[in-house]
Amino acid sequence: MIRINLLPPEDRVKKREFNLPEMSTIYLVAAVVVFFVSVTLVGMIQSHKVRDLENKMKIATEESKKLAPQLAKIKQITREREEVDRRLSLITSLDRNRYFRVKLLNDIGLKIPANCWLTEINEGSPNNFVIDGVAFSNYTIADMISNLEASPVFTHVGLNVAEKGEINKREVMKFSLSASAMPQ
Repeated sequence: MIRINLLPPEDRVKKREFNLPEMSTIYLVAAVVVFFVSVTLVGMIQSHKVRDLENKMKIATEESKKLAPQLAKIKQITREREEVDRRLSLITSLDRNRYFRVKLLNDIGLKIPANCWLTEINEGSPNNFVIDGVAFSNYTIADMISNLEASPVFTHVGLNVAEKGEINKREVMKFSLSASAMPQ
């Protein structure tokens, strides 16, 4: 369809026209100069930051070299302190259990029934003991086991071996007990 505008030119709707100003070479050169100046400024700022960081790294390296002997001394003192602490803990544990075996032997001596004699006491592993002895009867060995079980020091008292034997033409019972003891 064809449209014809019959209005006089004064009354006609005018189209808006937008004309771009012609870009002259001066504007173009100015834009290029501004671009290169801004790139150069950014480059200079970045290079200044890099130099500043390199200076800080040099200062930190020099300070690290100055403090290296002190750090080595601190590490040495720390190792020595750990060694002293280890030794002190050993001394403390030895001191804590210093009288344990004395009390243990005293307790065994008090718990031995009449007509029972001990021939050997061995510590097989820490706090585990083997007690060997002789008695005139099985009842005496049973009394020894009961006495040790009643003691607060001993736990897990058991009979390993009980066999007939002879000492000076007298019939005896040889026995071996195992017992665990806890330091108190």
